[in-house]
Amino acid sequence: MIRKPLPHSTQCNIVIDGKELEYVLRISPRRRTIGFKVDTNGLTVSSPIWVRESDIKQALHQQSDWILSKLKTWADRAPSSSPLLFHDGDLVGWLGHQIPIRLVSSNDALPRQLSLTELQDLKALPIWEECSDRLAAITAWYVTHALPWFRFRTQHFADKLGYFPRGIKVSQAKGRWGSCNRHGLIRLNWRLMKASPEEIDYVIAHECAHLVHMNHSAAFWNTVSTLYPNWKTISKLLNLRDPSYRNF
Repeated sequence: MIRKPLPHSTQCNIVIDGKELEYVLRISPRRRTIGFKVDTNGLTVSSPIWVRESDIKQALHQQSDWILSKLKTWADRAPSSSPLLFHDGDLVGWLGHQIPIRLVSSNDALPRQLSLTELQDLKALPIWEECSDRLAAITAWYVTHALPWFRFRTQHFADKLGYFPRGIKVSQAKGRWGSCNRHGLIRLNWRLMKASPEEIDYVIAHECAHLVHMNHSAAFWNTVSTLYPNWKTISKLLNLRDPSYRNF
């Protein structure tokens, strides 16, 4: 998960009531009990260094009612997801640039799946003029076209690392640019496609490094530096962005 560097912090997953729940596990030698915090960034679990993983998961299940209630409360506080009104020529973010929306008649076919070169050189984002929910249509366009870009760049860093993810999925998570679980599944937020290619590469390099180190130890950051030497400069730019923003 992309955050400011946090020692002894790990991205984890657990299934509660049939739903996969992501949380950040922070190990601290100063803690004496397991603690839970839910805020705009999701669930954070703080644990003493001596507590076993099985005990942490048991505690999560015991506190599941409280956790799910708090997560719902924070979700309800999020801005309204009412469809935004998009018009021909309105600008949206794409690979670090602003490109216009182009409304296309339903009598015309939308462009086929674009190649990586075409995605990089994209001059306008097409959606059907008659679409009743243009926000959903635009979001779907991002999600569809993000995956080939993510796969291509992940392959690049995985080849350098010598470790390969079990799979790559496009995420719609609020507050997280990306994550990598202990099974090697990498999730990348579709909103990254609004950022520059350099910022996207940093997130992907970060998550690929988690294939070797499921923490934010010094060894982890050394691996990130090997994969992407300029990560400190680029991460500062990315920290200025908000992955939960809805406007384009």
